[in-house]
Amino acid sequence: NDNSTQYLRIVVEAGGCHGFQYLLDLTQNIDPDDDIIFEKNGAKVVIDTMSLPYIDGATLNFKDDLMGSTFEIIDNPNATESCGCGGSFSV
Repeated sequence: NDNSTQYLRIVVEAGGCHGFQYLLDLTQNIDPDDDIIFEKNGAKVVIDTMSLPYIDGATLNFKDDLMGSTFEIIDNPNATESCGCGGSFSV
């Protein structure tokens, strides 16, 4: 995206079939007191301080296949179990 004011926000919240779920969305809203911004090759990702411990060390992947294009969290070292679709996990 050429819009330099947009960030990919990653949030971990209670829910899903394994207790926690990942929510990924584009945002322009940043809370300087609670958000941490990561940037690599011009791509900006923002994570709130409550969510960060649940995904610390995980990999953010961009998947582009016949089903569509999406970001996904993979290889989360904090997850003890995850669902088949990878959107939900337990710690």
